Amino acid sequence: MAALVLLIASAFLLPVSGWAQAPAPVDTTRRPPVVSEPPDSSIAMSVTLPEVTVEGVLDRAASIPAAAHVTTLDADAVAASGAQSVADLLSMRSGAFVKQYGSTGLATLSMRGMGGTQTQVLLDGLRVANPQTGQVDLSLLPTLLIESVEVQHGAGSARHGSGSLGGTVHLRTLRPQTDPLFRVAGGGGAYDERHVSALASGGRGAWSGLVAGRYYRTDGDFQYRNSFLVPTQTLRRNGAGARTMTLFGRGTWRGDAQRWRLSGWWTKARRGLPGPASARSGGARQWDELGRVWTEGTLPLGAGTLELSAQGQRSRLRYRNPPTQTDRTTVTTATDADAELRYPLSSLGSITAGTTVGYDHASLGGGVDRVSGATFVDATLSLAPFELQPAVRLDAIGANGEPTVVPSPRLGVHLRPFDDVGLTLRGLVGRAFRYPTFNERYYEPGGTPGLQPEDGWTTEGGVSFRLARPDALLTVEATAFATRLTDKIVWRPSYVSNGVQVWSPSNVSRVYSRGLELSVRGRQQLRSNLSLSGGSHFTHTDAENRANPDSPAYGAQLPYVPRQTWKLWGRAEWRGLSISTTARLVGPRFYSADESKSLAPYQTIDVRAAYEWAFGAGRLALEAQVKNVLDRRYEIIRLYPMPPRHATLRLRFSLPNSGR
Repeated sequence: MAALVLLIASAFLLPVSGWAQAPAPVDTTRRPPVVSEPPDSSIAMSVTLPEVTVEGVLDRAASIPAAAHVTTLDADAVAASGAQSVADLLSMRSGAFVKQYGSTGLATLSMRGMGGTQTQVLLDGLRVANPQTGQVDLSLLPTLLIESVEVQHGAGSARHGSGSLGGTVHLRTLRPQTDPLFRVAGGGGAYDERHVSALASGGRGAWSGLVAGRYYRTDGDFQYRNSFLVPTQTLRRNGAGARTMTLFGRGTWRGDAQRWRLSGWWTKARRGLPGPASARSGGARQWDELGRVWTEGTLPLGAGTLELSAQGQRSRLRYRNPPTQTDRTTVTTATDADAELRYPLSSLGSITAGTTVGYDHASLGGGVDRVSGATFVDATLSLAPFELQPAVRLDAIGANGEPTVVPSPRLGVHLRPFDDVGLTLRGLVGRAFRYPTFNERYYEPGGTPGLQPEDGWTTEGGVSFRLARPDALLTVEATAFATRLTDKIVWRPSYVSNGVQVWSPSNVSRVYSRGLELSVRGRQQLRSNLSLSGGSHFTHTDAENRANPDSPAYGAQLPYVPRQTWKLWGRAEWRGLSISTTARLVGPRFYSADESKSLAPYQTIDVRAAYEWAFGAGRLALEAQVKNVLDRRYEIIRLYPMPPRHATLRLRFSLPNSGR
């Protein structure tokens, strides 16, 4: 642990220029011209739910091959991070880069050079992304009702279909307990942040249930420097407030060999969209309302297991921008039904076969529809000392026209050369794709109905080493990858209508992405009541534009894909006291296609302390967190500043005393 602390300290003593590849020319633009932009993809549903933790052993999701690079965060890791959203959690504890438009704006993932629409997010195995935008805002997705998170790097279409180009995030929600449990929490902090939440769980016999609710608000009006004014002025980020009300419920029935669950959430959210910091807020706002119901069942079928699931989701979104006199409301529905049969193959391994059907509808252009169907076969074959994992999926997707059929094969190899040494070698090659979103095909004006799916192939190889002792655990992992993407969809200016520049998408780009992912995790038990833990994720990504050899952008790094990111964290626990720190170092992000303009690299440190008291049957905990301790002024996305140093407090009470 001492080495980890020294590593963090030395990293922040290094000059910031050490993270720059080559200094880009300084952007001296003082007043950028006002132009129209592509349709705002930030319109995505959001949820935040209260904290619950369950104890148990975390098994890798059956849909994730052992040959894939996976970052796993169990309930203890989620709670120890102090993260209040999936965006915060992945930004601190995974190798993914989180692209966030300010403190209350859209937050999406970038993995292996791919963007938010090219990264799949699954909730209990079912897709979450809005079919209109193709992505989900992770800044307001729940962590406090999350049992575990698994971040699968690389191609995942062989099991999950469209959207799993850069990676797949698997979110598992909590299961109800039969023993009575009640929790309540509340807190607040800078910029008028306030939140209160409550949760109750219990059951009898084969039945159990859980209900939860949360209210959250913030004004988000931190101070920032506006360098586009002469002279530079310090202003408040007005118009960035957010309000969210969320309800969640789940019921479970467990029989001798069967299990059925019914879950649902409802959320209503309102937030301001202040826009770029180069101008004052125009008062743009967004209202979201979402209802989602899903069910899951597991039952035996011969020597195998049959898993059934289905979901229905309806979202209503209103976007209003007074300066442009825009007031638009869209309604989107998404339904899915899945069936999977997992069957053992004696000592040879196992095989899983499944099928899925889906129907999506959006109110764009008077109403557009999409019907999809898929079938897959996935096997694990043990051929000592190798383990082979072949899979193939066939998707058929139709949207107001002829269906598009896309095959997605995958082959993984997993090898443990020595039985008594924790060394593992692995390799994987697979195809992945992304079907165009409703916005890309039917947005008015500018949509292109004839767009083709994005198509990519990924190859990766990795090695991991695990050392376990009664009082310590150390895991080291390295992965090298390469991805080639064709028919990438890019929004570009196309024509002028009524004096306004119209943007349209087209399949014009090719991308070659390659890189290295390194991770270290460790834990040391020094005494019966004192433990130290920590870890690190380092990622190097070269994501190059390979579309047009005659363009100055050919061979350039993709915009907003940093070549290097480095995350470090450490935690000390002594009796009821815990202290943790998280450091993030992010390299330059180009915001011009030819690498002529870039944002400076940034470094941030967050510190969190918590103390818990156990008394009688209950437990009380007080948490304090200081974010951006170094008070760095930085932007993840150009003209969308992030908050300076600020603090939050949180008080939690649980009954009975459940240990957290």
